[in-house]
Amino acid sequence: MRAFVGIPLIGSEADQLLDVQDRLSVGRAVPAANLHVTLAFLDDQPVEQLEMLHEELELIRLPSFEMILKGIDIFGSAKSRSLGLLVSPDPVLMDLQARVVRAARRVGIKTEKRRFRPHVTLCRFRDAQHAPNKIQGAISRGAHFEMWPIAVSEFALFRSALTSEGAVYDVLSDYPLLDMRAH
Repeated sequence: MRAFVGIPLIGSEADQLLDVQDRLSVGRAVPAANLHVTLAFLDDQPVEQLEMLHEELELIRLPSFEMILKGIDIFGSAKSRSLGLLVSPDPVLMDLQARVVRAARRVGIKTEKRRFRPHVTLCRFRDAQHAPNKIQGAISRGAHFEMWPIAVSEFALFRSALTSEGAVYDVLSDYPLLDMRAH
């Protein structure tokens, strides 16, 4: 099963991101239900492996935190690229991502070894779809975007099914972060 661990973005935050997609007007917009920050892409894994990972993810205890989305950049390979909103690297976010990766590796799941650049993918495109000046124009239009802090109270294990219409994400399990306001 193709899977990843991420932070889902729903409600008013997703609505705001849809407005940004409209302003950028390039590529294929990511559906509101698919908006998230990837913590670890797991690729195809046996169900048993994901069940072991689920047990490890349940052990992660970190406080809830706030995320700030600010600016925009291009991500991906030469063949397939995306535009994404950058997430300020909050210390709790960075710790959460590192713990998720360690949990995956403990159960034998290999993860990418590249530097974590937290972002929310807004639209995807192939290089042939858009002229570089249109892409650069979209980056310029989003360069000064800043969203108020987004409260992050959970992360999730997602299944990613590829269809002819694009990827469809389903939450397999979610994991609450500690509510520090209660203490």
